[in-house]
Amino acid sequence: MAYYLPDESDCFDRIPDPIVLLIFNQISDIKTLMRCRSVSKRFNSLVPQTDSVLLRVDRVISASDSEFDDGVSFVFTLFKSLFKSLQDLISPYRASLPDPTRSQNSPTQILRGFDGIKNLRIELPSGDLRLEKGTTIKWVARFGKTLKSCVILGFRNSGTGLEGMVDFNNNGGAGAGAGGGLKMRVVWTISALIAASARHYMMLDVISEQNHLANLIVNDRENEGTVKVDKDGLKECRNSSVDEAEEEINESRNGSDGGLWWKTNRTTVPAVRMRMRHEARMELSGGMIMEGATLVVVRPLSGAGERNEVDEQSGDMELAAEAFGKEGIYAEAAERLLKSRSYILEMNSF
Repeated sequence: MAYYLPDESDCFDRIPDPIVLLIFNQISDIKTLMRCRSVSKRFNSLVPQTDSVLLRVDRVISASDSEFDDGVSFVFTLFKSLFKSLQDLISPYRASLPDPTRSQNSPTQILRGFDGIKNLRIELPSGDLRLEKGTTIKWVARFGKTLKSCVILGFRNSGTGLEGMVDFNNNGGAGAGAGGGLKMRVVWTISALIAASARHYMMLDVISEQNHLANLIVNDRENEGTVKVDKDGLKECRNSSVDEAEEEINESRNGSDGGLWWKTNRTTVPAVRMRMRHEARMELSGGMIMEGATLVVVRPLSGAGERNEVDEQSGDMELAAEAFGKEGIYAEAAERLLKSRSYILEMNSF
């Protein structure tokens, strides 16, 4: 039996705005939402109220591909790449978007079309680390104004041989394999911290402008690294002194770093304490073999206070579970490594 409404109104128009917004929040993908703005005036007015947004970056232009020199901001090249992927998605209601005369080529500019974002995830096209073949590194870093913690898991696939093994009992560092392996893992750690701090720096303008933001995640499609900033961390960033941030940037640019992108366009990593655990060979329950599996838990030295061994171990377990608790083999590897002997390293701010 057919039912007819007494008037000719569209049934969809009868759906309450909160339900439509719930649908938009489930969609979250910013390209799809921008297309939705062109559907109707109602959609155009509701899309900016979406509070959960996913921004996917299609391509990052590396410094070597740029017409600029090595001193050019890494952030600028990333922002430049966004224009190509989003220029054809601007809705017919273009006049309602901010500053249409400028290319919407940065996350800050693109997100100005949304005034109530609470949960934001930005997905980069690839990881930041350039690793030797057969090496895998996964890291998760938490930030406020600066680094709060970072958990790094690295290993070589079983087919790459045992050249990456580290003998931590070799106090003299004799043997190229032992010394080289330890150095390599320290490089892994530093590289992950630089990548994390660069991503955090890239988001500072977004954090400043999105006043309702309560949760920010920046990851990549390869699932190599993730930066997380929670509500308290976002508050720290907003309350930090603008003059202090500018002074920090100026100091890095005027220093002896030669304008390197990783020095001038990232948040400074504070002095940190690193607890490293290592297994030369580890076979997981699914049959996968990890060579030189290494777990590093990084915390800032300042504000940490005195913690005994039990507290440190408990804290490491919590951070590792939070970072890899739902990722199968990585969760199992982290759990196994947490039972291994740990070694402490400290590093100055850089």
